[in-house]
Amino acid sequence: MIRGAWGRDPLLPRAFSLLAVGPGGTADILAKTVGRGTALLERALPGAEVDVLGPLGSNFPEPQADTTDLLVAGGVGLPPLYMQAAVAADRRQVARSEMIYGGRGGDDLVLLREMEAMGLNLFLTTENGAVGTKGLVTKALEARLEHHRGTPIRVMGCGPNAMLWAVARLARDKGVPCFISLEEQMACGIGVCLGCAIPARSRPYRYVCSNGPVFDAADVLDVEVTAAPVAPAACPA
Repeated sequence: MIRGAWGRDPLLPRAFSLLAVGPGGTADILAKTVGRGTALLERALPGAEVDVLGPLGSNFPEPQADTTDLLVAGGVGLPPLYMQAAVAADRRQVARSEMIYGGRGGDDLVLLREMEAMGLNLFLTTENGAVGTKGLVTKALEARLEHHRGTPIRVMGCGPNAMLWAVARLARDKGVPCFISLEEQMACGIGVCLGCAIPARSRPYRYVCSNGPVFDAADVLDVEVTAAPVAPAACPA
């Protein structure tokens, strides 16, 4: 959770996924201006002070030497999957990871050279056909699922929620484990404000900031809302 020294407007911090963590306590994030808060962060000068609360939440499962991970990223949903691929590369397991990366146009696809330098196999899609295959990222995922049919694979996704639900349904239909990093509006980041509640099977509601953002898709996919969330006595475990 990041908030610049911009006074009371906007009031709340913005949630970001970590892109990379470096020596000496440094970290990189990938930001896209979509509103006032991100615009102010983009205009911040080197040395400007920011308030940071983190790291928070859950992560994707560890890379496994005997399993191929299909990493499905949409636009600025790339960071946690980029980090996942970097971990695999550090462990000399990057050959077991594939990045399926989509955006509206070529400008939405970033860090391609860095991922190629990792040795990561890239499958790129754009809606306008400017880069890679023309179409949605789910089309490329479907092709890779078919390519790896009968072998141990997992799907991991981060991006717009509509994309994630489509990714999760594809994986479910193929009987493949799937983990998705969900986007929700959040104010506190620690499970107190309940602004990021989502219905789940394991309990009536789970919270994207403290129980997630990474969920087993089987727990949250196609769950009907049954009741309003109840404020917990303490931060949800």
